[in-house]
Amino acid sequence: MLFRCIAIFLAIIKIANAEVSFNNDIRPLLSNHCYRCHGPDENDRKAGLRLDTFDGATKDHDGIKALVPNDIDESEIIYRITSSDPEEVMPPPEAGEKLNDEEINKIKQWISEGGKYEKHWSYQRPKRPTVPNSNFKASIKNPIDNFIHNKLEENGLKPSPEASKETLIRRVSLDLTGLPPTKGELNQYLQDQNENAYEKMIDRLLAKNSYGEHWARMWLDLARYADSAGYADDPPRTIWAYRDYVIRSFNSNKPFDQFTIEQIAGDLLENPSQEQLTATAFHRNTQTNNEGGTSDEEFRNVAIVDRVNTTMSTWMGTTMACAQCHTHKYDPISHEDYFRTFAIFNQTQDADRRDESPIIKVMSQVQETELKNLKEKIKLLENELIAKNEVNLKALDKWENDLKEESKKWKPLKGLALKADSGATFNKLDDESYLVSGKEATTDTYHISANSTLDQITAIKIETLTHESLSHWKGPGRKGNFVLNELILSSAQNSPTKKGRYVRIDLPGNGKMIHLAEVEVFSGNQNVALKGIASQSSDYSNAKASRAVDGNTNGDYNKGSVSHTATGKNDPFWEVDLKSIHDISRIIIWNRTDGTVSSRLDGYKLSILDKDRKTIWDKSFSKAPASNEVVSLSGEEHARFSKATSSFDQEQFGVSLAIDGDDGGHSGWAVGPNAGMNHHAVFELQSPFIHKDLKFTLKQTYADHAIGRLRILVTDKPLPQRAIPIKIAKILQIPKEKRSDQQISTLLKHLAEINPLSNRLSLQLASLKDKIKSIKPSTTVPVMRQLGDDKLRKTHIHIRGNYLTTGKEVTPGIPSIFDEPVQVKSPNRLTLAKWLVNNENPLTSRVMTNRLWEKIFGVGIVATSEEFGSQGELPSHPDLLDWLSIEFMENGWDIKSLLKLIVTSSTYRQDSLITTENRAKDPFNRWYSRGPRFRLSAEMIRDQALSVSGLLSSKMYGAPVRPPQPNLGVKAAFGGGIDWKTSEGEDRYRRGIYTNWRRSNPYPSMTTFDAPNREVCVVRRDRTNTPLQALVTLNDPAYVEAAVSLARKMYKVAKSENNVLSGLQEGFKLCLSRTAKEDELGKISKLFNQSLKHYENNPESADLMTGNLMDKNNNSFNNSRLAALTVVGNVLLNLDEFLMKR
Repeated sequence: MLFRCIAIFLAIIKIANAEVSFNNDIRPLLSNHCYRCHGPDENDRKAGLRLDTFDGATKDHDGIKALVPNDIDESEIIYRITSSDPEEVMPPPEAGEKLNDEEINKIKQWISEGGKYEKHWSYQRPKRPTVPNSNFKASIKNPIDNFIHNKLEENGLKPSPEASKETLIRRVSLDLTGLPPTKGELNQYLQDQNENAYEKMIDRLLAKNSYGEHWARMWLDLARYADSAGYADDPPRTIWAYRDYVIRSFNSNKPFDQFTIEQIAGDLLENPSQEQLTATAFHRNTQTNNEGGTSDEEFRNVAIVDRVNTTMSTWMGTTMACAQCHTHKYDPISHEDYFRTFAIFNQTQDADRRDESPIIKVMSQVQETELKNLKEKIKLLENELIAKNEVNLKALDKWENDLKEESKKWKPLKGLALKADSGATFNKLDDESYLVSGKEATTDTYHISANSTLDQITAIKIETLTHESLSHWKGPGRKGNFVLNELILSSAQNSPTKKGRYVRIDLPGNGKMIHLAEVEVFSGNQNVALKGIASQSSDYSNAKASRAVDGNTNGDYNKGSVSHTATGKNDPFWEVDLKSIHDISRIIIWNRTDGTVSSRLDGYKLSILDKDRKTIWDKSFSKAPASNEVVSLSGEEHARFSKATSSFDQEQFGVSLAIDGDDGGHSGWAVGPNAGMNHHAVFELQSPFIHKDLKFTLKQTYADHAIGRLRILVTDKPLPQRAIPIKIAKILQIPKEKRSDQQISTLLKHLAEINPLSNRLSLQLASLKDKIKSIKPSTTVPVMRQLGDDKLRKTHIHIRGNYLTTGKEVTPGIPSIFDEPVQVKSPNRLTLAKWLVNNENPLTSRVMTNRLWEKIFGVGIVATSEEFGSQGELPSHPDLLDWLSIEFMENGWDIKSLLKLIVTSSTYRQDSLITTENRAKDPFNRWYSRGPRFRLSAEMIRDQALSVSGLLSSKMYGAPVRPPQPNLGVKAAFGGGIDWKTSEGEDRYRRGIYTNWRRSNPYPSMTTFDAPNREVCVVRRDRTNTPLQALVTLNDPAYVEAAVSLARKMYKVAKSENNVLSGLQEGFKLCLSRTAKEDELGKISKLFNQSLKHYENNPESADLMTGNLMDKNNNSFNNSRLAALTVVGNVLLNLDEFLMKR
């Protein structure tokens, strides 16, 4: 006892004599009590006194110094903080709470020890500390435990015992994948007696696709990802390709430094890939204001401010927002520093536009794989076709000789009548070309009427030509370059019918279904569909495709004459083969009419195909008919283009985009950087166009990029007819005997697809290339794109944050408090990105390490994960944070490796049971004396319920889905309604990360559990506990359906083992990953029996309870027993242990 008392006394003496730390002891006092008036902000600084720097504190003010090192009596600060005079005391009575005696004594001790200032701990580069020794050696798994044990000992604590295997697998499964372990995973781990069983289980979880889906959610909060644009009208935004990029990045364990660079500056990398461009959508998640009358420039500036704030919060754990209006009051970040960072982000092309430009078209991973395979096959064929053998060289000679007659193939259209929407003038020149002059508009469309002398047309050539009058470039655009966004050819005279063999209905989209009462196809007065053969993409039950051509137009599905594709499929279709070509004059579509499901056909496309299945006519309908739709086919006939080639394609503006059906500004043919030259494009037709009176429509929707001079020619010669690329034309001008091997290879490669002497191979090659062109991007995504050097914006300080009131001009840069290791003349986003993940950066590694720790333990080593500056809390374990940060960087920024290190520590594996001692000495588990225990996130709660019930879909990626939510009939202030049509099939049960995220109305079930609206970057979600949460898990359709599905699982086990207790035990184990104790099983058994008695006496109530699942097929179940089990399932899904990580 005596030795113990001596030890305690010595410890007290040691603490009393400990040197005061400026960062740990003094800075928080000055920051909370003094910096508001005497801090970094020069505009609000009182009496010219600055206390956040040593120079400012020791500055002489008429013989008075706030701080005189080693001299308490001469330090004015001591007089002020101890004064009782309300006119002298600091802080003033009205400014805040007075310093207490303990705080005053700390400041006195600090001054007497020299009054030393230190750079804020988080602004100092971390150094790897020595791993401390531990007296709890038996429970050490890795160095994390040494640091934790050291603090436990300092605070008179000891580690808790290791949790049970059942607890650990559930805990770590939820932490790494967001889902509980499956029955198979649980049994596998429990039965594995190997000493490395735990580590092997961790590796299996890290390798699952669900890992990326879970951890991506954390990042999407930071990225303020949403499927809507925000503000009052909050229209939909297509940006889900970015969400999929994040999931894939986590699953592939992309190094965090690479992940960072791609998102901030992927477009500035050399030859950026589609993936790297998609990554830049991180900063296109800013809101855009589409409300009429708003200023695009104002909200562009708001978006730049958001990017600055988000970047610093996400990577640096620093709140810079207040420096937008004035110098930071607590941290050394000046007003000018803020706008130097602003200047880095101020050089991108986006400008709060409604069309979200710039955007790119994105291929799905499946499409990318298909494209890769096709390209490999093409390469093999091309190698065969470009070999310098006798056959190919002979074909090359023949083709080159034929080119001498090329001009004779093409007939210029004469007597054109031209009109421009802009009112521009067309002047005919001697060569039958037309020069555009006069009025101009931002966008323009040319309407051209012409008469052809040919009986049929197989291809069209459009020549865009230069002229002295066309700007300094001399054309071929009115201002140099041009963009032809869409070319349309139609007959000038009406055609009464369309010739076709197949009539087809497509419904593009995910989770769609087609139901048709009848499709009537008339040739004259005869419905020829009755003798056709109908087929569809899939069948629902026995509702075959033939029902839609049985002559019965009754739309009641229950009458047995409505066709129906299977539920939950993608891009379903229905079609009828008329067996031969018919002159089709009209088509009548009869929809299903029972219930309220007719709108399922919204967005359908009706097509007519010829005998070769080429589309000759199609039309899309945004709204489905309530009963029937009569489609008349009389009218002008449109030509169908099959292929387009040109003399030159500008990058991302290939000529095929001029015939893709998309007339958007970024979908068209352009020739930059080869403006100032004549160009041509050849457009081949799917089938000969037999009309002589022609109408051309040339849409030009890219701002200020209209064609300046053009000529249109046609041919009736057999296909293929191809344009001659500029580089090919240049080689052809070289005498044959002087051409290099490389030039001959280039000519052979160009010829390969139309080689007349290797027809079979050429056809295969052409077919493969056509397949590539037929693969349309699955989506679009807005991206970052830098302005050209000649368009870079000047940046000025915004006075009080007002973009209209500006101060001095600033150059791009990084806050001066950080020792900037990347010195360049004009930093851009790539400079910034590389600096963020530079090993000299003091914060990024700490911030990300702390964030991962926080997600595992519920609170970070720095509890204020959003603020590492003066207003944030000090780290509970500073040495551990620095050791982990260095480990993270030196291990290649490997996130999976860092997570594995954390979850394999004995600290993580502790039991979460709180003891009396823990409650007294470590009430909030800041010393980690026990395992983590806290409520799951919104997405995890829902995903877990769907998972244990067997409803959760494993489908990944793609467009956002819409699970059930209440329909309230409410509209956004200036936008559409907030109600939605619930997704069908498996999309109804997909993980929460795929749920449509609308800022003005986030999914209610998730917001109840603290999911944010993501209008701004969310570093850390709140965790609340409200009665509304219980109402969600008890009554929300997703949880009720989960309870029914879980009940079915319990029912089947009980039936197979002829023991209801077995079924109840099955449900308990699925939900909690452990076997129910005897008393627990007794309680749920009692609940089951009480519920069963109720439902046996009230069978209609049982029907209501079990009818909540989308799959209502309960024929194989006793409804009363199933309803009673549903009550049990509902209770299991609402247990505290189920909703918590323990």
